[in-house]
Amino acid sequence: MIKPAKFLLPLAIVLFAPSLSRANLSITLGNNPQPSEENVLLNTGTTGNAVLGTLNQSGLLVNFTSTQVLTEPSNGQARIEATNNSSQVPVIDISFSLANGTFTDAIFNSFIGGTIGSPGDATITVDGKDAMANPETFTETFSLGNGQNFFTVVASNGEGIDSISLSAINGFGFTDLRQVRISGATVPSLPETGTTLFLLGASVLALALLRRKLVCLADGSRT
Repeated sequence: MIKPAKFLLPLAIVLFAPSLSRANLSITLGNNPQPSEENVLLNTGTTGNAVLGTLNQSGLLVNFTSTQVLTEPSNGQARIEATNNSSQVPVIDISFSLANGTFTDAIFNSFIGGTIGSPGDATITVDGKDAMANPETFTETFSLGNGQNFFTVVASNGEGIDSISLSAINGFGFTDLRQVRISGATVPSLPETGTTLFLLGASVLALALLRRKLVCLADGSRT
């Protein structure tokens, strides 16, 4: 009676491990503000497969990349569009990440309006690392409709988000990506530089020389 239980435990671990590994990453519909969020300010007028934004408080850089040519229009609301020969086309794929670091939350709006873009399905992929620095990926598909399509991505329990990607399915595309906000942005700590080590060594040497001088003065005062 005990032996079957030995086999049921490993089977349960295999069956439930995928859901547990995703428990630290969540994607929800809607605009759900998180603590200490920063707006992503766009460098208006720039164009390319990679364009930049800047967090409005920390000043950290945010990369937006795509197989399409992206542009950050200088008129109207801050947003990122896709172009083809200077004409706007639907956004089919786009990813964003910190230039150097991770974050714990992002809110963005995959907007559909006007004559560019149409309702359809899109896949959102979140790449991150758990508290032990093991890579994790969470993917989910959503239906986007006309108007605002807000999403909130949250990492918890020590998870850090490396990047978030949106991919249209079956040729569908949305008008633009707008109102991007990020919170929990962190950058890796810098390693010790040679200059710092040199100054530390010089300080130790100076203290040793000062101690030696004080000892000599003390010995001289006794004679």
